[in-house]
Amino acid sequence: MFSQHRHRRFILGAALLAVPLVASTLTACTAGGSAGGGGGGAATAASTSVVVGFKHEFNTMDPLRADYAQTNMVDNIVYEPLVRFDAQNGNKMVGQLATDFKVAADATSIAFTLRKGVTFHDGTPFTAKDVKYSFDRYIRLGQGIASVLAGYASTTVVDDTHVVINLKSPNAFFINGIANVYILEADAVSKNAGTDDSQGWLQANEAGTGPFQGTGTSSADGTTVKRYDKYWGFDAKRPTQMVFRRIDESATNRDELKAGNIDVSFGLSAIDAASLKGQNGISVKFVPTAGLNQLWFNTSTGPTADPKIREGLKLAYDYTGGFQKILNGNGAIANGILSPAFSCRPDAKPSAQDKAKAKSLLAGLGSTSLDLRYQSVDSTQTQIATLFQSNLKDLGVNVNLVPIAFPDYLKTLSDPKTIPGLTLINDYIQTPDPGAGLDKLYNSANIGGTNKGAYSNPKVDALLNEARTTADASKRCDLYKQVETQVANDSVQANLSQVAFPVGYRSDLKGIDFSWSATPISFFTLRVG
Repeated sequence: MFSQHRHRRFILGAALLAVPLVASTLTACTAGGSAGGGGGGAATAASTSVVVGFKHEFNTMDPLRADYAQTNMVDNIVYEPLVRFDAQNGNKMVGQLATDFKVAADATSIAFTLRKGVTFHDGTPFTAKDVKYSFDRYIRLGQGIASVLAGYASTTVVDDTHVVINLKSPNAFFINGIANVYILEADAVSKNAGTDDSQGWLQANEAGTGPFQGTGTSSADGTTVKRYDKYWGFDAKRPTQMVFRRIDESATNRDELKAGNIDVSFGLSAIDAASLKGQNGISVKFVPTAGLNQLWFNTSTGPTADPKIREGLKLAYDYTGGFQKILNGNGAIANGILSPAFSCRPDAKPSAQDKAKAKSLLAGLGSTSLDLRYQSVDSTQTQIATLFQSNLKDLGVNVNLVPIAFPDYLKTLSDPKTIPGLTLINDYIQTPDPGAGLDKLYNSANIGGTNKGAYSNPKVDALLNEARTTADASKRCDLYKQVETQVANDSVQANLSQVAFPVGYRSDLKGIDFSWSATPISFFTLRVG
């Protein structure tokens, strides 16, 4: 719990939010009693608001964009999928809005039994029609999280508590992708469809079943959600309210956490996080994730269409120096195209610099300079980009650093001609089975969508297509390993390091742990005290 002194400082910090967020935050903090109402339990004796500092723009509540980390950190507690991965149970897939599920023997359909007694936040009962509406809407819009639904054909509503997802062709890893597909209330969303299939309405509104409900206060600078005390899995130790507040600068995140104005910080650099260790009332954890820091190349046009140039760029970077000086030795130097969080990876040596070979391979560039896109609001990316620029300068190659916002980067993927030659990305595959993620990133069928390098290799396509129709998990793993080896050999990207996400937080908060469903953690597991 907050001390009285710390609680007053929290109120002052909340005032730094956009105006719509201030009112709801101040109301909860000054009420004195339970902000959430019924349910009982020690955590309801007083308001237990938690303020989260995060980086980059928060652009919508629409789960269509749950592929965007800032959207998913909120949607993960406002909405629910049919199934999810339980990190506490060996990453086993378990039911969420479904209580039972079965993949057909030929991998062309999945049958679900839906959970009874679930309501949306407006009190409307959850039924099979909401599942059908949600999947069909994602497919209609054809962007964002819809990428994991490739191959979806239709949903058959058997009755209110039974649905069957039908696929166009066998797809053994389809069910892994839907662990990140959230279900919306059909009636509320369709009623507000407008001319854009409810995308405008869902920027600030929501229609979910999760443990928290929206307050209609969303803006680019964040949002506020409050605990839904009629949630089917109610737990009084969840915060009564969560305020998500955009703070792009690491130093500001650090100072606001020290002052008690925020309670969880996702915006810390490794150095600033390390400086918080030992501070009274603050804990720091470097959460190992399923993500990698990567430098992606456009493999189809420009200088980086040449695999020798791409290999030279890979060998130019000072992996050890960057890992030690920028990341403070947290995480691990990459040794493949997947994070060490995955078990299905071929044996490979850690990425390493080879200046002599890099110089020889990059001689083909001549006087051509390269542009490197990076997110300048991220101090770690800025430092990595600057180090890479310096490494290339030592080899006689000029690199121009060009800031780009992540939403703008996503737009460039629609056409291979607009994809930047070099882009720094923290990339994540959010299921323990990497098949759907590998398919999104490296199948040539996804060029113009999720294939970040416009990469095309018939051998890789064939392996991924075979994996999709292979029900046996161990056989699929063998196919994935072949894909990973080929992609690495083709130098589609430079794999820098595992993302070990620095999180600073109030020491009485529990559940700050790695999650497959959100990056770097899911607030679904967050508890107070």
